[in-house]
Amino acid sequence: MDIYFDEEQLSVKYDEDIDNTLLWDDVTRIAAYKVYAYPGEVTFLVFDTIGGETIEASDEMSGWLELLGGLPNIFGLAQDWLDQVIDAEAGGDDVVLYQK
Repeated sequence: MDIYFDEEQLSVKYDEDIDNTLLWDDVTRIAAYKVYAYPGEVTFLVFDTIGGETIEASDEMSGWLELLGGLPNIFGLAQDWLDQVIDAEAGGDDVVLYQK
């Protein structure tokens, strides 16, 4: 599972044949959440679009750290957005990071 992005779009490759792509301009909301998973927690970012599509990326995917580093350059995120993601509780409410 891989995450690819540039200044125009995000692509998430889930397996050999399934790719999901969205344009950054179509993103209406970005949220983060965590779930319990063996042996700890998995963090997800959820990207909702104008057309009702949703793409999820997790910290178990290659490209995750690069995505975290690039998001502030693409969206006007709060200065403490990454702390909000880190501090989210597994099983808790989504943390909304961006809303258009």
